[in-house]
Amino acid sequence: MNSCVFWACIFLVTVPAAASGTDDLLQYDDGTADWFTFEGGYRGTWFHLDDFYPDFDASKFVVNYAEIWFFHVYTNPWDTSDFIGEITDGTPYSPGTIFASDTGTASHLAPSYIYPVAPCTTGTDFTVTEITAFSTIGAPSIASDISPAGPQRSFTVTTPGTIDIWQYDFLVRVNGYPVPPVELARTTWASLKATFSTAP
Repeated sequence: MNSCVFWACIFLVTVPAAASGTDDLLQYDDGTADWFTFEGGYRGTWFHLDDFYPDFDASKFVVNYAEIWFFHVYTNPWDTSDFIGEITDGTPYSPGTIFASDTGTASHLAPSYIYPVAPCTTGTDFTVTEITAFSTIGAPSIASDISPAGPQRSFTVTTPGTIDIWQYDFLVRVNGYPVPPVELARTTWASLKATFSTAP
């Protein structure tokens, strides 16, 4: 269980760091790590297919793998770099089948991958979650951007049964494709956020 109070668990990155993505990934974040947090025993992102394929009635998504990015600084040391990563069908409010649940090891500003045993097919909603089961302080700390544009899909769970929506977007991404396959919309929230975040 996380031992810090709400605001003591959230930290601003002094110099924002790039966390590059590719066109093959679903992501809400803008590609920059601006914040990191120890808050909540569960932290994750809820993926909703209409956010990425607005002109296409995607009803399923095949997940090849997911990635979670972490941020570590010596002034806020982790008591462990191990975590449990899960890919779950449904929303955080109504979870369904757990497609993948595996122990991972976090690294600073690098993706930690979660692979299902075989590519899994979700519905229109699914979540990718970090569970800090091995830590007494909520480590490893997940990275977040600072751009509030678009739907707010990242969340934490500090009290069992209570979903807290995160103001920005965690650096959580998914590789896969909709069924039937279609090209990822060029105007997804992540691409719009990156465009407006760099505007003068």
